[in-house]
Amino acid sequence: MGALQFAARTSYKGLARWIAGTATICAVCLIVFSQSQVFWLSAVVLFVVGFAATSQMAATNTAIQNRVPDELRGRVMAVYAMMFMGVQPLGSLIAGGIAKRIGAPETLTIFGAIVLVASLVFAYLVMVRSRDTAASPARPT
Repeated sequence: MGALQFAARTSYKGLARWIAGTATICAVCLIVFSQSQVFWLSAVVLFVVGFAATSQMAATNTAIQNRVPDELRGRVMAVYAMMFMGVQPLGSLIAGGIAKRIGAPETLTIFGAIVLVASLVFAYLVMVRSRDTAASPARPT
């Protein structure tokens, strides 16, 4: 549903804010899920996590493709895909090792908190950048 929602967009304006928002929502919901003891709450929260994560990944992919020159797009996307696919197993290995020591709920809380901090930093940087862009005078052509 996240990918379908994103595909229905008619404009790519505000893409960085969308990425920041969905990453933050995903992080908060991961933390809620990690502490949930109620099945239905967990199911709803996981739905939101899936929606936000899918939409955020599609938006990130689109933002990268829109910003890269045509002659470099294939190379940049190959590096992006390699980093995205290559880092996931490493993160899973680390998460598994930590979960073995302290438990899965606590590990998910820690990783969710890391994602939350990173998404809030990204959101702050996006807001600063958009404020600076709006405040800068237009250049004559």
